[in-house]
Amino acid sequence: MATFAPGRASGRNNAASDPESDAGGGPGKPKRTRRLSAQERRADLLEAAIVEFAESGYHGARTADIAARAGVSQPYVYALFPDKRALFLACHDWTTERIKEALEKASADLSGDDDMEQALDRAYQVMFDERPHQVLFQVQAHAAATADPAIREPVRRRFIELVEMSERNGAPRELVLRHVAREMLGNVALALDLPPEFRPVA
Repeated sequence: MATFAPGRASGRNNAASDPESDAGGGPGKPKRTRRLSAQERRADLLEAAIVEFAESGYHGARTADIAARAGVSQPYVYALFPDKRALFLACHDWTTERIKEALEKASADLSGDDDMEQALDRAYQVMFDERPHQVLFQVQAHAAATADPAIREPVRRRFIELVEMSERNGAPRELVLRHVAREMLGNVALALDLPPEFRPVA
């Protein structure tokens, strides 16, 4: 497993988050600017927010820092989301959908004598390695849910939804919960930067 190193959200940089991005070619060529669509800017904002929430928690993250990371103004954040809780829950929906896609792909790719449990573990490992902030965000979501019923209910609902989706894809409940237990240990290992001997065995 990869050791979590705090940093900027993977896959995008400040230039890509700016409303006017450079889509031009190399040196000596005129630059062409393209205004990002509302959907693209919202995606950039969610990715930036996931990183801030993952690193600082629900209460510690500041919308000003989220806006700065996304390259937008703080009023723009509140133009999209009425408050920080709404933004946090949108981030939870976003990360849950990414987990859902990974699990569905793992089930679809099974063939012959492939082991479902190993396929689920591989899907989680890919997310752990490639999108550690999304994994750590889930830790923060569960922590925030303990103290805030308005967060607890949607987080609880989406957790059950993921388990039931895996069951519908052919994984027995016992197998799914065993996978979830290893995944939770992996999340703790990531949050605490545990040495390899304390991490789940792949």
